[in-house]
Amino acid sequence: MANTLVDLTRELLNSGVFNHLPDNEISRLHWMILQGQEEDRIPLQPLFSYWYRGDYYSSNASPGLLQRCNEYLQRMGQPLIDVYGEEFYEA
Repeated sequence: MANTLVDLTRELLNSGVFNHLPDNEISRLHWMILQGQEEDRIPLQPLFSYWYRGDYYSSNASPGLLQRCNEYLQRMGQPLIDVYGEEFYEA
């Protein structure tokens, strides 16, 4: 499972989901991914905190990528990522 989460996080990075974060945050995320590969485990809560802060709406991320993230979060008993909630309530 760790490899799948690492692969999915890499896809998020490549899609620009985290481009709005400061460089030191992105560096930390890269470090977490490298550690996860070496140890074949990755700390889930810090990783998920990045997923929740992702900018899925304005990036090049496909809806399928967000859906896969939400599927993992659901399996892990975590809240789903809701990218449209804020805009829906602003109107």
